[in-house]
Amino acid sequence: MRYSLLLAGMILLFGCSTKETALRTYTINPQIDINKQHSTIYSTKSIKIAYPTSIKGVVSKRITYSYNDLEEGTYNNARWSVSSGKLLMTTYIKALDESHLFGSIIEYTSLAETNYLLESEMYEFYHKVRDKVSVSVVSVKFNLIAMDTNRLIKSKKFSYQIPTPTLNAQGYVQATNIAVKKMTLDMIEWLGRGE
Repeated sequence: MRYSLLLAGMILLFGCSTKETALRTYTINPQIDINKQHSTIYSTKSIKIAYPTSIKGVVSKRITYSYNDLEEGTYNNARWSVSSGKLLMTTYIKALDESHLFGSIIEYTSLAETNYLLESEMYEFYHKVRDKVSVSVVSVKFNLIAMDTNRLIKSKKFSYQIPTPTLNAQGYVQATNIAVKKMTLDMIEWLGRGE
């Protein structure tokens, strides 16, 4: 009986003293001031924004980090609120809509026919830590396609490495928002140059 009470007391003591870190969810929501475009060559055209793909495989809710060139891991207590691809696509749609570069912006799930398709391929999207250097790495390639001919009009890859304010997931997310803001503004400027 005494051993049972002792065992129960130990379980309560250790059970109450162990703390699990709560799962935190993060989002990509860069505050972007968009300059409205007036009478561009695309003013009367429509564009569909494709769901981003990844050359490394799955686009997911996991937040990835790397401490050397041969290994990757994912944060156990941090996730994206939805998949990174969905977060990026939402950012592109919102920014393009605010820019007025195209007459209409349509999400990939729509059955509507459009003049153009914007594809994006995620090459790199992770937290890179090497010794004392910690950066958010974002590298995405965009393809603008004419829908009537399926012809690739132009293609460009944008790459950024933004220093993180801290070495954890929160610092990574803050730096990633800066990188995505820069990439989105550069993408709009690139599209605005025409064919």
